Amino acid sequence: MFDVRHDSQHQPERLALVGSLTIYEVRQAHEALLGALVSSAETRHWLLDLSELEELDSAGAQLLLALQRHLAQQQARLEVTGPAGEVLGMLELLRLQPLYPDVLPAKA
Repeated sequence: MFDVRHDSQHQPERLALVGSLTIYEVRQAHEALLGALVSSAETRHWLLDLSELEELDSAGAQLLLALQRHLAQQQARLEVTGPAGEVLGMLELLRLQPLYPDVLPAKA
């Protein structure tokens, strides 16, 4: 099960991903994220909260990369917070430290 909670009342606008983001949820997640981005097209700073994301696979990671790329093209900033457990492990395994340097430890 997957859910996106969009809080547009604060700056930066917050997107909280909840549940699992795997190949089975990517289509639903893509539509939900796109809806949030379209409804707040003028926003230039986003906070992506992964603290409630329990599972992430390579398809989900690919969607996160597409989100980051889309926002970069819009000259918007994406700040990622809260990945833990399996989600943090997957981001580290895929060596995504350069994309999310504030949340992933640097490799020596």
